[in-house]
Formats: sequence, C-alpha cells, structure tokens
Amino acid sequence: MSKALVTGASYGIGADIARALARRGHDLVLAARSGETVDRLAAGLESEHGITVRTLHADLAAEADMERVAEAVCDADILVNNAGAGLGMSFERTAWTQEQRMLMLNVVAPARLLHAALPGMLLRGSGRILNVSSVAATGPVWQGTTYGASKSFGLALTESLAYSRRLRASPVALTALVLGHTTSRFHEAAGIAPSPPLLTLASEYVAERAVRAIHQRRPPVVCVPSLRYKLIAGLLQHLPRRLLTLPGLADDFTTVACGDVDPGAGMSASAGGDGEHGVLAAEARGHGERQL
Repeated sequence: MSKALVTGASYGIGADIARALARRGHDLVLAARSGETVDRLAAGLESEHGITVRTLHADLAAEADMERVAEAVCDADILVNNAGAGLGMSFERTAWTQEQRMLMLNVVAPARLLHAALPGMLLRGSGRILNVSSVAATGPVWQGTTYGASKSFGLALTESLAYSRRLRASPVALTALVLGHTTSRFHEAAGIAPSPPLLTLASEYVAERAVRAIHQRRPPVVCVPSLRYKLIAGLLQHLPRRLLTLPGLADDFTTVACGDVDPGAGMSASAGGDGEHGVLAAEARGHGERQL
C-alpha cells in the first residue's frame, strides 16, 4: 500500500485531499500545526477506510519542524505541498516577520520537501508530487503584495522540474494545482466575506479533481480544476498588463487605508490553524488574511 504525505492537513483543502487519498486506500502522513484537529481527522480516516494514518504536529515556518517533515517524506510515494499563507495587506504595511513566515510556508518549505522526496521517488521509479499554487501566480491579482510572487515560485518550480529531461523520462510526475476562490473554513477563520458564487469552487470538488489528476498515468503538469478558472488563468497570462491592472479587475492592496497598523507587530495566535491553504494566523490588529 502506498503512502502519501499531506501538509496543512488540519482542514479545508488539505483535509479534503487527505480524504480523497484515503478513499483510494493510501496510508497517510498528515502534517499540520493544529494538533487536535489533525488527530481527529486521522482517527476518523483510519476508522472509515481501514488505513494507517500518522500525524506530525509541525510548523513548517520553523526550520527544525520543516526538517522533521522532510525526513518523513523521504519514503513517501505521494507528496502534497498544501500548507501556505497569504497576507491581506500591502507590502510596505506588513511586518518583515510576517513576510518571512509567509515566504517560509509558500516558497522554502515546499521546495525543501520536494527536494527531500524527489531522489527516493526517482530511485524507486514511481511517485507523485502535487504543489498547491494559485491563480494569483499567473498574473497581478493581489497587487502590492508578495503573495502572487510567492505562489509563482511553486508554479515555476513545478514546470521547471516536470519538463526536465530527467523527469520526462521517469514515471515520477509533478503537478501544480492552480486554485481560484475555494469554499472552506478559510473565510470564517480570516473574517472575510465569501466570494461571489460564480467564482467559488467547493473544497471537496477541488480536492477530488486534484487527486484524480495525479492518479492519471500521465498527470498534467498544471491542473486548473474548473473551466471558469482555466479561462481566467489564460486571460491573466496573455492579456496586456494594462488591461489587467484597471481598477476593479484585481485586488490592489495599496488602495486600502492603512489605519492603525503597527508595521513591527508580529502575528497573533492562529484563529483557525494553518491546516488550510491560504491561512496563517489573523493579522495583527484584526486584518484578516485572504485566499485565492
């Protein structure tokens, strides 16, 4: 029986990906900061599907914890880099500690785990890696923030490796999941109103499409789990930047009033854990984080 490791697996997309993998009979390693939540999920999956589920209580923004997860992924058959974060404030208004944490979760940790998992997969001649990215990686959607740039790294890394001669000649496959607005506990935890229904996808639907994609004989390098977001991603990539940056077509965080924000403030304790793509703790002084 194969083993899959999922990061950010407490709830939301990470938990739904874990459920989709469990339904296919994979043993699981679930890594998340939210210990009680991920432990309950693990117990339920073991009972319902008769699989073995191990939990790792780890904060991927902390190097020691990241290395523990990297050690655990060395013999995994599937790696899902799901944990990530976004800051709903413009770059000049955030604290550098906040930016560092987001970059650790969105850039450093996924690259480190991929680096740990790939050699063993190539040696064994099998393996799947799913990197959760965002439609924000394809264009200037979150203007004035580093979020889109950080998610672009994961998309570019996936494509760079997947199209290499070494990987193309191997049964190992890498896929980037390009997300749009997805319903989950994110909005509740971050204190943000839900997205318009037309632009909203169900977390369970996204997870099932992603898991189905990586189980194909030749998984796609980029998986966009709906026609509407395939169109949006295509427009973001190919339309002139002048059109994309018109007011109202993208979130421009430099237009938001700064208010009483202390740029040196750190991040508060998590309002909902980091087990869902796009969620860190709530920002200092009540500024919620957002997912796209």
